Amino acid sequence: MLINKSDTKGRILTIEHPTESVPAVMVFSGNAGQLLRGDIPTINILKAMRQRAHRNGVAFTMHLQEAGAIGKSSVGMTRLLEDVFGDEITIFRYGHEETNGQIRAGLDQYLVSSKHLSVRARSTVHLPMVERKMMRRNQRVAVNTSFDFILPNHEQGYLETTGFHYDLGLTSTSTRISRLQARETKRGVDKLIQQDIGLPADLPADATIQRPMTGLKGLITFSGDGNTRGLVGTRWQIDRVEALKRGLGDQVQEATAEINVTANLPHSIQQEFLEKETSMMKLAGHVVNSAIDAIDVTTGSKWGERKLDHQFFRDFTMMPDGQLAPLNKFDIIENNVFYNFANADHYFISTLFGYHMDDKPE
Repeated sequence: MLINKSDTKGRILTIEHPTESVPAVMVFSGNAGQLLRGDIPTINILKAMRQRAHRNGVAFTMHLQEAGAIGKSSVGMTRLLEDVFGDEITIFRYGHEETNGQIRAGLDQYLVSSKHLSVRARSTVHLPMVERKMMRRNQRVAVNTSFDFILPNHEQGYLETTGFHYDLGLTSTSTRISRLQARETKRGVDKLIQQDIGLPADLPADATIQRPMTGLKGLITFSGDGNTRGLVGTRWQIDRVEALKRGLGDQVQEATAEINVTANLPHSIQQEFLEKETSMMKLAGHVVNSAIDAIDVTTGSKWGERKLDHQFFRDFTMMPDGQLAPLNKFDIIENNVFYNFANADHYFISTLFGYHMDDKPE
């Protein structure tokens, strides 16, 4: 083990959902900018993620945004992953060369998967740039990976995971860009799935061609890393999240809808940090929370909430014509937030997806 010192272990918030489904797969995502601040908080988060995946005993994927910025004293994300997970995972890095310059140097994205998943294909799609951040013009890329994996009932299943950027700012420009990013992300996912099933692009709409993947049950997940501006730490707007979800597709659901600070933490994890130290810090935290409460009451909106990054999903069964029909067998067993790992600016989230062995009532 390269690094064995753990100054700050961090915390994990777990949100359980009542369900009778069986654990099927786990999806982790987050901004890996911890490398800008030191390897120890990064490696502690990776250890916590590994422990949680082992506890649940399922296959898993990880989408790590902006994981290529390496400080002088850092060993780099690839080495950290190898030290924590050993030969349990497959690591794929999307960098400047792999995406023909679409990802700016140093802002590499990593797709990590457990050896229980067999990679079928990978692709990227360039998303509309964020106008207000010219330096990020070539950063917005959705990365897609498809897998074969075994369902809890031992059937062959299909998994497609996508990591993408979006912008949920408060301006009409950011709203438009967010919608375009979602649509382009969906287009890339649809293209990869059609590539996997081998259907010709000019297939007539009424054609019925039996394919080996007909009847296949699958899950599509979207892990979004949002970049926003707003008042009093605002990270999200409900209407913009809904618009983003609609852009990803009609059957798409939000997997992390319950990870909102107002429902589960005192307004924001950063405020929690303020409240847990000295009496003076606790007082400061209470003052901030009171101010946010007042703004919420006055505006009647969610100005005081801080939303973490989002995950979305849809499940399907493959029809003979290559269309994806709703399956309604996957749901959410639990969400996790990994935080307070010596870094208040970045968090990781995860979703444990469950699969219903028996038919669910419509």
